[in-house]
Amino acid sequence: MTNWMQSRTPEERKALAAKSVATRQKNIREREAQRLADIEQRDSLKCEIKELEAKRNELHRLELVNETALKLTGKSLLREEEIVSAANTWDLAIGVYFLIDTGKVVYVGQSTNVYARIASHHDKVFDSFAFMPCNKKALDNLESLYIHILRPALNGTYVHGTKHAPITLEKLIGVTP
Repeated sequence: MTNWMQSRTPEERKALAAKSVATRQKNIREREAQRLADIEQRDSLKCEIKELEAKRNELHRLELVNETALKLTGKSLLREEEIVSAANTWDLAIGVYFLIDTGKVVYVGQSTNVYARIASHHDKVFDSFAFMPCNKKALDNLESLYIHILRPALNGTYVHGTKHAPITLEKLIGVTP
């Protein structure tokens, strides 16, 4: 023991030894905590690297597929996010549709399933179609208005020459004949 230590009382020496032990234990705990934090950070970085490698591999795969699609079709493929963001909800398939042939509306109809209804028109000649989403309650009104305005060739005609529509023009505009 050094002179400095010998000049201390047994209680002071015991207190100093206890303080020394406590400091060592605290330092050991701090080093262990730092070691565990380093391991956790390393593992986190490994996971992040794996995710980035998977994304890189997926992008590489998509690039190869896209190159093939471009060669085969002349078009690039859309990413899933692009497809999903451009999607319409199914209820938008309710509406008034227009069959078009050589730039002219030849038929006006309505449906709660426009795509299926258009597909059923195999008896009509048309090269394209358009449709206007519409509230189910307004279908008759909107279809009738378009039939009266456009007078499409393939919609039926009454004996007196007006086009067949669910609602007469007079009733639509509130005029009695």
